[in-house]
Amino acid sequence: MNTKVQYDKMTKRIFFYTFGCKVNQVEIDNLKEKALNSGYTISEDLKHTDIVVINSCTVTDKADKKFHSLIRKIKKNHPDVTIVTTGCLPEIEKNLENSDIIVPNKHKEDLFQYIGNEGSGENAKNSIIKNKGTSGSAGKTRAFIKIQDGCDSYCSYCIIPFARGNLKSRDPKSIKAEFEEKLKEGYREVVLVGIHIGNYGKDAHVSFSELVEELVQLPGDFRIRLSSIEVTEIDDRLIDLFEKYPRKICRHLHIPIQSATDKILYLMNRKYTVSEFSQTVKKIRSRLKDVNIGTDVIVGFPSETKEDFDNTAYNLYHMNFGYIHVFPYSERKGTKAAGMKDVVPPKIRKERAKFLRDVSEDLKFSYSKKYFGKKVRVLVESDGKGLTDSYLTVNLLNYAEKNTFVHAHIIGINIDGSLMGKVIDDQ
Repeated sequence: MNTKVQYDKMTKRIFFYTFGCKVNQVEIDNLKEKALNSGYTISEDLKHTDIVVINSCTVTDKADKKFHSLIRKIKKNHPDVTIVTTGCLPEIEKNLENSDIIVPNKHKEDLFQYIGNEGSGENAKNSIIKNKGTSGSAGKTRAFIKIQDGCDSYCSYCIIPFARGNLKSRDPKSIKAEFEEKLKEGYREVVLVGIHIGNYGKDAHVSFSELVEELVQLPGDFRIRLSSIEVTEIDDRLIDLFEKYPRKICRHLHIPIQSATDKILYLMNRKYTVSEFSQTVKKIRSRLKDVNIGTDVIVGFPSETKEDFDNTAYNLYHMNFGYIHVFPYSERKGTKAAGMKDVVPPKIRKERAKFLRDVSEDLKFSYSKKYFGKKVRVLVESDGKGLTDSYLTVNLLNYAEKNTFVHAHIIGINIDGSLMGKVIDDQ
């Protein structure tokens, strides 16, 4: 649109909608905070809003279709609403019909300037990630801090490097300052998130392990949780930190494998073999007792035969993951994999996904059983519920104050793998 859009922000209501990954969720939480601090009103109802901000995802064609379906519905049912689109999709699809204002992903944090300046970018900064943080929260116990954006890996199924660009690391001083601010605000757990966190600092001559080491030495009773990290980026120094600071670094690692056969890993352009992945997992477990290691896997990737899938299922089970996030392969236009032959029928993808989800449930229950009869340290997140550093939910049978660390004696395991515990102290 060419018509300049100007708002009296004191009277305008904004509805936020987000698709996709944890990073997108964190970014939209940050935008909500900025909206409130700038005098806007957050609306919970599309019928009573003036502006809709959509944080898009373009990781699959299905995500694109969901976005277009939503935006058409909003435009049809609420024609007077101004639609602002940001996120990954505008980087791939330049002409977004029905969007009144399009904010490039790299200028997402200056979104409110775009609302007032028709996306001219006259006040937008280059390399925003280097100057500003992006954090969100889960209640008042857990904060999320984005430490980097972008990815240089170019896995054959993934559009993210094209949508978010190459690696961009935040200044470690900026991250440390935001981390300290979150601790002052009372958060007891801080999750480090990004598109590819293990690659942090490779564009700034600093390592991810160095960043974690600096943060973990800050004073206070808190813990750090790492979001998804690649197996090739877990070095001895990082494992050393887990050992040295057992109360401050959560014994939980989410390491995506994507497939457990070398043929499919090669076609995916992953940077390891099944054996290399397995050896790293064994090394981690040999040094970190009771660590919970979870993973992601894509089933039904082009050329995946029944034998390939059976091998993947066997290998995943015997690597003894604490849980598996299973994704049926979804073609994404513009990726190398979208042009591959030997496509696996969607019905078979669905069947394989169901099988592995059942395997995941068994593995999760088996991992949880290790805690029966033991004492665990829990961060109380809501009435009657808390989270262990190993990422297990504990249903607390007696009262514990929210946002405190307590010890609980585990007296039962639920069918979903969550624990039942009785608070025995508040240390």
